[in-house]
Amino acid sequence: MNSTTKNISYENLWRKDLGELKKEVITMWRQHNPGLEEEKAEERANQIVLVVKNEYEQVIGVSTAFKVYIKQFRNFMYSIRLMVLPEYRSQKLATDLLVRSRDFLESIHQEDLPDPPIGMITLVENELLKKNKREAIWPASKMIYAGNSSKGHHIRVYYFKGATI
Repeated sequence: MNSTTKNISYENLWRKDLGELKKEVITMWRQHNPGLEEEKAEERANQIVLVVKNEYEQVIGVSTAFKVYIKQFRNFMYSIRLMVLPEYRSQKLATDLLVRSRDFLESIHQEDLPDPPIGMITLVENELLKKNKREAIWPASKMIYAGNSSKGHHIRVYYFKGATI
């Protein structure tokens, strides 16, 4: 799933060796999230779905996912996270990264045995997103508002086509 749009490229690294890219991604995460421990960053690096690079081949965004059992839904889902560098943040880039990650995970979820995930779940921690993207169903990604976490973050879910509960 490599493609380029306006000098931005997306690379699928799901369950692949990151090589030298791993250090660059971890550095980016830790610079923009100083509370992220090295051990957690290493674990997250093994969960990368897509990386977004600029025209200079520098990482400017990343999506990660891991399979988790959601007790409320009595099913496994992919917990998905996005990180886009502040200077590249635009609704279009974040949305595009989310949609591309969703489409990929939907295409492989049935092979993720045992217990294939039925969809994706995410916490929206970004205050601007929570304030400005209040549609019950986000138009591009089709992620549905499912309530708030105990910390007040929006919970969004997306069910894969054909998912059963």
